[in-house]
Amino acid sequence: MKAAPYYFEQLLDRAVKFEHIGIKPAIELHLFGSKDVFGKNRSIVEENCNRIHDCDYIVHFPIFDFETGYIYDAASFDMRLFKKVLDFCNGIGSHYLIMHRCFGFEGVLEKSEAEEKFLKILAEWNRYAAEHNILLLIENYGFVWLPDALKKDFLVSPIDHFFPWDMERFLEIKDILNLENVDILLDIAHASISCNMFNMLKHKSFLKQDRRFVNITEEDIKRKDILSVSDFIMDSTHFFHISDTFVWKPSNGLNEMKKYLYTENLPIGSGNIDFPILFDKMPDDKWMIMEIDPADGNYADNIAQLDGITYFRKLAKEGKPCVSL
Repeated sequence: MKAAPYYFEQLLDRAVKFEHIGIKPAIELHLFGSKDVFGKNRSIVEENCNRIHDCDYIVHFPIFDFETGYIYDAASFDMRLFKKVLDFCNGIGSHYLIMHRCFGFEGVLEKSEAEEKFLKILAEWNRYAAEHNILLLIENYGFVWLPDALKKDFLVSPIDHFFPWDMERFLEIKDILNLENVDILLDIAHASISCNMFNMLKHKSFLKQDRRFVNITEEDIKRKDILSVSDFIMDSTHFFHISDTFVWKPSNGLNEMKKYLYTENLPIGSGNIDFPILFDKMPDDKWMIMEIDPADGNYADNIAQLDGITYFRKLAKEGKPCVSL
């Protein structure tokens, strides 16, 4: 499940829900930035986490900071912030840190150059992560749509989307560079949005004029006739963000484009992702993190995340087991 550790009631809610279903708690932490891990409330947030006993924490590096306007971008990365988050991980006994794959928002870099520069900074992250015994989980991203509070609709970077062929190349280079503390986390909703955009552009080439589609290259488009979320799932991927969203088909047209480009974190069944097919393709030893927003807006009692776990436990009884949910 997922929670914001600034609010202890969220952590407690998730822990109680795990206890109710007889699973050791595993909670991904949503960090705000200056409000918690980078600010004066850091010690309080650490204390909140440590009040939940025998819990596996997965930390997500802050990607937005509403108080300062900060937007995470590996191209303008402050290593001091990274070290603070690593220290925070150590302080709560976490061995997992999620970092988004993006580099050079609104810049002029070619994809290959941006990939090369991202890998360079990733090697530096890997060195520090190894010293702290932390596994870095690199999460796929499409274009980045932003909350209204940041007063921008979206941002794009040359390495948007992390298509399956990008992931394969990434894993090959990771092995060559001996980045042993690096792995991939596949966000199902982000993968679906990338598929929607790929398939839209495949059918409607004029969308290349849309800034949001600019980093889907001609080389990408030639790779597949139709791209599906299952294409992103590899035997080597063991960490997943789970939420529902909407899969686009040509028959849907483009009148509701925003629905297919901006929707994520829906409760299971609220969209049209075919989870049984995806679940069957996932490896046995997988971590599935319910990155699901509550339908009623009540984050302190997120029933939708518990419902997600219940749903996948039912699937597991019918087939493959999960190590953690």
